[in-house]
Formats: sequence, structure tokens, C-alpha cells
Amino acid sequence: MSSDGNAAEGAGALGHLRVLDLTGGLGQMCARMLGDLGADVILVESPEGSPARTQPPFAGDVPGPDRSLPFLNANRNKRSVALDLTNERDLARVRALAQRSDILIEDSMPDTLAALGLGYETLGPLAPGLVYVSITPFGQSGPHRDYKGGDLIAEATGGVMFATGDDELPPVKAPYDIMAQMACMHAAFGALVALRERSSSGRGQHVDVSRQEVLQYSQNGYRSVFAYENIITRRPGKHTRTGAVNTFLCADGGYANLSVFNAIHFSRLATEIMNHPVLSAPGWTTRNVRQEKQQEIDSYVEEYFSTVERDEIVERGQRVGVPVVPVLSPTEFVHHPHTVARGFFEDLAHPVIGTYRAPGPPFTMSATPVSYRMPAPLVGEHSREVVAEATAGTADAPAPARSAPRRLPLQGIRVADFTRAFAGSIATMLLGYFGAEVVKIESADLEDSRSPGQATFPDLQRNKMSCTIDTRKEEGKALARQLVSRSDVVIDNFRAGVMERMGLSYDVLQAGRGDLVMVSMPGMGSTGPFKDFFTYGQQILGMTGLVHTWGHADSPLGAHAKIPFPDYVAAIFSAMGALAALEHLERTGRGQHVEVAQIDGAAHLNAVAYLDHTVNGRDAQARGNFSETHAPHDVYPCQGIDAWCAVEVDTEEEWQALTRVMGEPAWAADERFATLVQRVANKEELDRNIGTWTAGLTPLQVMRALQKAGVPAGIVASGEDLHLDVHLWARPGAVAVVDHPSHGVIEHHGINVHLLRTPGAADRPSPLKGEHNDYVFGEVLGLGRDEIDRLVASGAIR
Repeated sequence: MSSDGNAAEGAGALGHLRVLDLTGGLGQMCARMLGDLGADVILVESPEGSPARTQPPFAGDVPGPDRSLPFLNANRNKRSVALDLTNERDLARVRALAQRSDILIEDSMPDTLAALGLGYETLGPLAPGLVYVSITPFGQSGPHRDYKGGDLIAEATGGVMFATGDDELPPVKAPYDIMAQMACMHAAFGALVALRERSSSGRGQHVDVSRQEVLQYSQNGYRSVFAYENIITRRPGKHTRTGAVNTFLCADGGYANLSVFNAIHFSRLATEIMNHPVLSAPGWTTRNVRQEKQQEIDSYVEEYFSTVERDEIVERGQRVGVPVVPVLSPTEFVHHPHTVARGFFEDLAHPVIGTYRAPGPPFTMSATPVSYRMPAPLVGEHSREVVAEATAGTADAPAPARSAPRRLPLQGIRVADFTRAFAGSIATMLLGYFGAEVVKIESADLEDSRSPGQATFPDLQRNKMSCTIDTRKEEGKALARQLVSRSDVVIDNFRAGVMERMGLSYDVLQAGRGDLVMVSMPGMGSTGPFKDFFTYGQQILGMTGLVHTWGHADSPLGAHAKIPFPDYVAAIFSAMGALAALEHLERTGRGQHVEVAQIDGAAHLNAVAYLDHTVNGRDAQARGNFSETHAPHDVYPCQGIDAWCAVEVDTEEEWQALTRVMGEPAWAADERFATLVQRVANKEELDRNIGTWTAGLTPLQVMRALQKAGVPAGIVASGEDLHLDVHLWARPGAVAVVDHPSHGVIEHHGINVHLLRTPGAADRPSPLKGEHNDYVFGEVLGLGRDEIDRLVASGAIR
């Protein structure tokens, strides 16, 4: 169904769609992303304005409905209509808008909108083609469906906090609600998957997104590591699991992140950079030795880095192919030569705060640019025109149901998967969850990540096929090109220039197939002085300023977050970019090239930190679990080893409920805690008092008691806790138990978004190397047995 509003048809990949945004807070980035892709987004807010307009920081530190930097960031490319949902006439207008929309997005607690006649069970029959997206703390089903919570609770219950940061301090959340933004990106991806299915069936459906489940996905497989390896991954503090994978202080006071994960990089570090008499000796390069001798290796590296300035060690290391990058503050990132050369920041105009600089899009599309078209709206700025659209004539005719049988949404899409490590592997796996035929191209010359006894490879490669091609050989390159010619999407996550050197650049491939969609995922992008850098996910965390702000204020920088979170960010943006390009392809017959630089994706989620600098002149600092708008808002010690529960109080009613559950202690009546402002000002004393109460209970006892009283709370979950979580087990598809042919039974996180009519699956085991060679080379490429045997003998197939 085409929109009849102000969106220019074809303005972007989604320029033919209308999105109705009923979110009021943490869900607003979902519709913003669809708006950036060209959709006409209508934000419905109350006459007083969305609650999100009250979130600090504010431009010039002056509160106001049009000065909230988080709101300005999350609501560009939207039109605003002010409607009162307590008024039946305005409710009817919302229903009319829903009938004229392709996608509806909401972030209320389950059943809230249903009570107003705006639930899917009401709107679905009125608009059979509507894709209805719900983003909630724990999803639409399961024993915790009515549990409350914001970003802090999601990070706690999803498993990220427990294993991230300083091991000498309490768990700490990520800054600026970036994890809630991740849930929004998954919701946008889910909407695009549902649209793909609608194109064959004509029917919309309900898309259920749980922030807890997105966070279960967005970490380093802690659930699988516990279930399979019996290891509880804990906060690493100043150390890591492997030597020479850490953040080190340099001679000039700056920090550099070194991420040496394989033997070749370690050898280069030891011999060509450090010329170290011990580390250069035989026997140090194996993974087992680097893990067993982690602290000894890091002590040598720490001593060496203390003698070299940050930018010097980065230049020298990258020159010889060692992954090392500078760790920047948010302000340094804004002004860094690589950022400037890539033109990542752009000037935006707003009628209240004027012109300001903001981060650009998280990925680029060659035919349908991801773009800024309008600033965040004033309250009700477009009410007259939107109400006129809602009441003019009759609603668009619902999309007719087609006779196509029910199927997986991406069935019929073949993906040629040239990815390695985390980011690319996750992106293609997400597409495989929903039916895409993903063919992973492997080569025996690469270091094998199929380590027995470890869950990483099977965790990242589910729902895929495997074929083996040596792309160093000309016949191997020719095989790869043939496979691409018979694929709809090709995805790689090499550094800039690698696919070109293999003769597999977009220009070459597109010349043979104009409808090809190609997604490239270079860590530092394809332009700029750092474009040829070797990088891993945690290094992108350092470059973008996230290491700088993701920690406690009194924690040393070397003990801040250092997880591969940007890999998961790049993965969801890549899957989203591929689907947006396929949506455009279906309408126009034209493919395009999507570039998802991992540095752009991570920086996109850190936008508010940069805006605080470009608008207010501040350099964002680490603030731990501090909140200006919630108190209490932290994690508190409980009975057990490294046991914690998060508590997040938003309203006066929740504060009173908390005090009742605690037995109305005398300290709670102190004037210092009488109001939110006073509780925030006296945070340290408040937290000590609450911690005294929680220390007598287990995390689960605290969560259950508080949630029963309506207070947002959540256990800070370890991999073991995720394994035992009754809510996740009760959610269909949230846990995938897979019998792998080489690893045996492994428990994984499951589907990241739930399509309630065509749900997909995450439980097909990762393939053996070359397991599907006969299918790929015989059935897909049409080669005879003799030709396949000849290519095996020549080494092109290996």
C-alpha cells in the first residue's frame, strides 16, 4: 500500500511506505530508521508532547520540548500529529491512520493499546496488510511479559552487564541507551522481514520484539559458553582471555587498543614491532599458549607501549599488519582525521536550536541514499495535514490476500556469504533465520575457527550451507563469480580492497547482473586514512569513544568495556540494509551496493554523546549507572557470589511501592529522598541504603518482589542465569537447542525478533566444512561430477 502523504515516491528504498509511530520513549529510533530509509513517518504524540521530549541533555542545558538532544536525534524525518488518546474522536483518527499505514510501531506495555482499541487484535482485521511492531521489555508472552523496565533492566536481564567492565566494581550499563537503540534496529529489521513476506501473501502480521532477547543476542555468546563449556563469563577488568588483546596506556598518556587474535598477527607484533626476546621465541603464537600466559604477555606489551606514543604505535603496527587503533574520547572522534575525511558528520537545521552537527547514517546505499530530509518536528507541527489525510475519503483498500502458501519470509533468496569472524557471520545468520539460503564460502588457508570444545563457530554459523573455494586460484575466483551470478545477495566483511583484489568488486559483479544486491562491511569504511586498517569489533568500540564512556567514573580506562559489541551492531545494520535494498529491487528491478562500515554503525548509536559536544561543547565522560531522570537507578549487591539486581524507579508511585516492599524503613522518610530531584542529588546515600536491604536477598527474590509491586527490577544475569531463565524458555523460539554433527548438543540464543505468523527458526546446525559442495557445485552451478572432481584435484575446490 502506497502512502498518500508528503513522502516523495522513490525518495529512498522505503519511499513508498507509511509508518505510524505510536512510541513514547525507548522505541522511537525504530521509526526514525525507517524514515531515514525514505518512509513517511507520522509520530503521534499527546497535545503536551511525547515524554521523550523531557530527556536530557538539552541544547544549551535549557529544558524544553524542542531542546532534548535524545529527542532531536530519534525523531528526525518524522511528521508530528498531536492527538489525545483519551478522546474517542482522536482514537478514531489513529485507527484511520493505521488503516492507511504499512507499518505501526509501539512501545507500550502489553495490552495497554489493546485497552484503547489500538491493539493488533483490533487493527489487524481493519488493515489486513498492516505490519504491527511491538517493542517491550520482555515481549508479548511468557511469565515476565508484564514486568517493567527500561534500558538498565534490559541490559541486566539480557546478560551484557554481568560480563562487561571492571571486575572490582559493580556491573555497569552502556551509555546513552544504546542497547535500547539496538532493540529498535532489530524491530526495524523485523518489520522489513514481515514486509518481505507480505509481498507474497498480501498479509501483515504482529512483530514481537523483547529488549531482553535483543540483549541476549548482543553479547559474546555467554549463554552458549555456559551451556556448552560450563564457563561463566565474568567481567574481565584489566585483563582479557587472550594475551595481547587489551587496551594499553602509551607514553604520551593516550591509550591504544591491541587485538591480536591469530598467530600471524602475534608473530608480527613480537618480531617486527617489539623485537621482544621472549615473545619472539618459538611456541608463543599458539592460541592455547596465548591464553595460558595472558598476564605475562600483557605485562611485556604494557611495558613496551609505555615507551611509545599512541599515534606512533598505531602507525607502526598497522604498517606491518597488526590490529592496533587509538582509543578516542567522543570529542576526539568528532574531530579525528579519519572521521573528517569520511565526511561522517553533517550540518542539520532545526527551527529552535538552529544549525548543529550530527552523525551521518549507519550505512550507505548506492541507489537509494539513507538521508536526512526534515528535522525533528515541533509538537503537533503537522497536525492539520495529517488529520486531513486521516479523514479524507476512505482508507486505502487493504492489500488483497494472495494464494501463495505460507512460507518462511525470505524463502527464495540466496545469499553468497564471504564473511569471516563475528559481524558478517551474524548478519548472514540473521537472514538464514527467516528462510534465506545462505551459502558460506570457506577456504582451508584461513585459520580454522571450528575449535573443538568451543561454542563460537556453531553459535555464529547456524542456518547456513558450506562450500569450499580457494579464491587465490583463478579457477576458484571463477567459481565464486558463478555462485554470485546465481545469488540474490552477496555479503562480505573484508577490509576495503580485498574483494577487488579477488576480482569480486561490486562493479565487476554488477556488470554481469544488474539486479545484484551487495553488502560490504569494511571495519573502517572504504574511504579515509584508516580505510586499510586491520580492526576487530572491540577496537571500533575504542575508536568511537564508547570505551571512554562505557564504565564507572572512577574505573581506569583499561577496565572499561572491551567486548565486540560493534560486530553485533554492524550485523543488524547489514541485514537491514540488505532487506531495504531487496524492497527497492522488488519495485524497480535494480540492485545496489550497501556499505556498512562498522565504525559508522557504532558511532550512529553513540550520537547523543557527539551532540552534547557539537551543541553544548562538552566531552562526554563515563557516569556508571547514574541517571538524571530515575532514582534509584543502579545495580545492588545480593546474596551469592558476584550477585546483583538492577532497580530502576521512574515515578513517585514506583518509589512508594519500593519503600513498601522494603518494609518502609525509617531512612526512606528522610527529606533527602522526598522527591526525584533530591534522590538524584543524594544518590550515594540512597544506593547504600537500598544495597543494605538487597544484600539479604538473592537477585531473583529482589526482582520478583519488586516486579510484583510494579517496580522495574531485574537480575543481572550471567550465562548460567540465562540458561536457567524460565521466561526465555517459555518464549517460543527464544532458545535454540541444536544437535551439531561435530560439537554435539549446544544451547544457543534463538530468534531475535518474533513474527507471530511466519516465525522462522534458529535451530539448524552450523555446517561441516564443505558439507554442501555437491549441492552448490552440482545443483546450483550445474557442474558435472567429472568437472567437480577436476576442480578438487586442482585445489580450486578445497
